Amino acid sequence: MKYIYFIGLLWILFSSCSDFLKEYSQDQAYVRDYADLDELLIGETYMETEFYDMNLTHAYYPYIHLMADETQENFEMTDWNTDYSWFQKQYFGYVTWQYRVGYHTDRLTTSPEDTDWNKLYKHINLANMILSEVDKLSAENDDEQQAISRIRGEAYFLRAAYYFTLVNLYGQPYQPASAATALGVPMKTTPVIEDKMFPRESLETVYALILQDLEHAATNLEGIARKSIYRADLTAVRLLQSRVYLYMQNWPDAAKYAQLCLDLQSDLIDLNSFDGTSKAFADASSPEIIFSMGGNDISALITTYWKGLSASEGLKACYPEGDLRKQYFLTIDEDAWSGLEDLYMFCNKFDLEERAYKANVSSNFLFRTAEAWLNLAEASAYMGGDNEKKAREVLDHLHKHRMENYDATTLTGDDLIEEIRTERRRELCFEGHRWFDLRRYNVCEKKPFTGAIRNTYTEFGDWQTASTTYTYELKAGDPAWTLQIPYEVIQFEELTPNPRNERTYISINQFN
Repeated sequence: MKYIYFIGLLWILFSSCSDFLKEYSQDQAYVRDYADLDELLIGETYMETEFYDMNLTHAYYPYIHLMADETQENFEMTDWNTDYSWFQKQYFGYVTWQYRVGYHTDRLTTSPEDTDWNKLYKHINLANMILSEVDKLSAENDDEQQAISRIRGEAYFLRAAYYFTLVNLYGQPYQPASAATALGVPMKTTPVIEDKMFPRESLETVYALILQDLEHAATNLEGIARKSIYRADLTAVRLLQSRVYLYMQNWPDAAKYAQLCLDLQSDLIDLNSFDGTSKAFADASSPEIIFSMGGNDISALITTYWKGLSASEGLKACYPEGDLRKQYFLTIDEDAWSGLEDLYMFCNKFDLEERAYKANVSSNFLFRTAEAWLNLAEASAYMGGDNEKKAREVLDHLHKHRMENYDATTLTGDDLIEEIRTERRRELCFEGHRWFDLRRYNVCEKKPFTGAIRNTYTEFGDWQTASTTYTYELKAGDPAWTLQIPYEVIQFEELTPNPRNERTYISINQFN
């Protein structure tokens, strides 16, 4: 490279909650060639990876596993002195869907609510800077041109992924009829420092940018070989495109891009011949893994019996007899207190042994081929008619790889849709999908979700004695399916809050 470009924004940080979309330079650095941008991309623009983060210091939105119906409280196995008590206080507002998600159990103290908001916008700002600077570079040969295209493509993919995450945490579920007016999240697409507030854009506007960025990513990553599962490639782009269209209820395009993903990578592990003694199902070496970024917080949340959280009874019950996933995704804890082994089931999907801490893929941002197959099945079922045959074929293909014995699917209509949704629950558990799936089912035009989910919170009277259990309920159509804009952001940026309700328990159980 003959050209040298000055960048004063290599380290983009938020100075305060009121400046979440502003960039500040702590250090000045020179970018000599594409390798410098690549280093910035790897080191700062991708999600931080920490697979053994037992205190969740570096985790991204770990509460996503607790808000839905994948986990449950097992107060028989905990006490006020355990780490679970700390998690219980920290995430009380999320688990019970409070107006202020930062509320602790005393409703007087709070945890910061803008941690993930700030992290994601920081990554977006870095992607903006890379996209601005990469176009200033010139290539002297084909290898350099390919490297520049790869960096550009990955940056576009990451910006799309972060906006998609933000809008599904803090924006309303996508409904085509109201997307033009429904509030999404603020958008910023340049690295230029601007002394202004950024308003919330409509869902339609945010999703349009996401789709545009993914098209740019696909164009730049076409024909470029994957560097590793921790770097985005064209296959990851196609899967995210499929997911975005599925959330938008654009069934033809969801199916189209799912198939494009499968044309690139379609392998499924056959659990009938899987050696589950040497490595976990969701291992970095798996032929199903397409892309992973961020850490794995499951080992901190539910893989130690004394923390009081386990796989929910509902999740355990949804696996039929002969479904091999139950033993490779969930297993009893032989070290649990006597009589509680069957009650407590930890997640061995990422770690073969409890407290082994050997996970090497994310539990929040993981792309697998199984999702592409399920996206294809779901979109096909919604389209109905002759497309239902395709949906049944996909289900049979998945069942062939997951069950000891299976009968060919004959379901149609709403029954077929419901079975596919249950398959997503079985297959994608603890990978960061369930909460987002449930909230989009709420507004699905073809088959809206009409049920409810419940979570409990237990107080302890003394060291090891449960005194009171409170039960909270989240019904279909409740505004709490969308997180509140962080309190710190509402206060300083004056953004319109979401219409989330104050809420209390629906029942109480006091123990003698």
